[in-house]
Amino acid sequence: MDRNGKGSVRMDSNNKYIIPFKDGRNEPIKDLDNATRIVKIDKDTVGAEDITFAYCKFESKTSSHKKHIHKDAEEVIYILSGRGMSGVGDTEMEMGKGDTMFIPRGAIHWFYNPFLEPVEMIFIYTRPSLKLAGYNVVE
Repeated sequence: MDRNGKGSVRMDSNNKYIIPFKDGRNEPIKDLDNATRIVKIDKDTVGAEDITFAYCKFESKTSSHKKHIHKDAEEVIYILSGRGMSGVGDTEMEMGKGDTMFIPRGAIHWFYNPFLEPVEMIFIYTRPSLKLAGYNVVE
């Protein structure tokens, strides 16, 4: 119980199951322009066997992630703030705060920010590293 007699207890920041916002691995990739990618959970950070979970911020008007696939992983993107343009297959659409996108295994997808404000998102894919997800840029 917590101090107020409630049922949940927050573990301290030294616990391996809690990753504070300031922690994580800054992992830029060559096909992600003018964006920050912070991996919070994966094989290298906590020994995850099946997932990668990360935060990403696309700066206004200049950020993009080129068309690519994860041939061995599904992906979910959730927009925390701002808005951007995202595509899957032959469809492109605007995404904004609270929107979620599912990307099937092997589907061509991309994201860019043509708007005046930054866009922040979290994403998860179903492999514990970018390499194991089968990441490849589609020319």
